[in-house]
Amino acid sequence: MGRPKTYDPETMIDKAMEIFWLKGFHRTSTQDLVNHLQINRYSMYAEFGSKQDLYEAALALYERKMVTSNFVALESSESGISDIIDLIAAFASGARSPESKRGCMMCNAATELAPDEPNSQRVVEANVERMSLAFSRAIKNAKRRGEVRSNVRAGEEGHYLAVTLFGFFVMLRAQIPPKVLRDALKSVIRYLDSLKTSEYSSSSPG
Repeated sequence: MGRPKTYDPETMIDKAMEIFWLKGFHRTSTQDLVNHLQINRYSMYAEFGSKQDLYEAALALYERKMVTSNFVALESSESGISDIIDLIAAFASGARSPESKRGCMMCNAATELAPDEPNSQRVVEANVERMSLAFSRAIKNAKRRGEVRSNVRAGEEGHYLAVTLFGFFVMLRAQIPPKVLRDALKSVIRYLDSLKTSEYSSSSPG
C-alpha cells in the first residue's frame, strides 16, 4: 500500500499556475516549481508526469478560473456594447499595477509556446475562439435590441475585438505607459460607437 499524499493536486496546480503566469514556461525551472509547490521532485513528476504536463494543467485551470470570471458578463444573454467597454476598460485601468506584469497567461502562452507546442496552440486557439464568441454574442444581443446597425457582422467584430484585447494584454505585460492604453481605449470606444444605430450613438445629432 502506497503512502498517502500529503498534498492536494488541485492546490498544486493552482500554485503552479501562479509561477507559470508570472515567469512563463521557459523561465520557470523545475527547482522553482519544487520550491513554490513545496513538494519534492519525485512527487511532482509522479503526480503530473512532466513540467509540460503541469504547465498544461495550469493553463487549463487559468481558463476555468480567470477567463470564466472575466467573461461571464459578456457571455450573458443580456450583454451588450457597454459590457465590452467595461471589460477592456478594466484591463486598461490596471496599467503598471503590480499585477499587470503578469499580463494574461493565455496570451503569454500564445507568444511563448503556441508557435512550437501543439497542445498549447490548441488551448490558445480555443481561448481566442471563446473570447471572439463572447464579444460576438454581446454585439448580437445589441443588434437584437436595435442598438447596433443591422449590417454589422458580429462574427468579424468578435474576432477583431479578441485580437484587440490580446494586444492590450501584451502592452500590460510590457509595462507600456498607462496613457497609451487609455488612448487606445478611447479609440476602441469610438469604434464601438460607430457600430451603433443613430438612436444609440453618442455622436448622433441632438
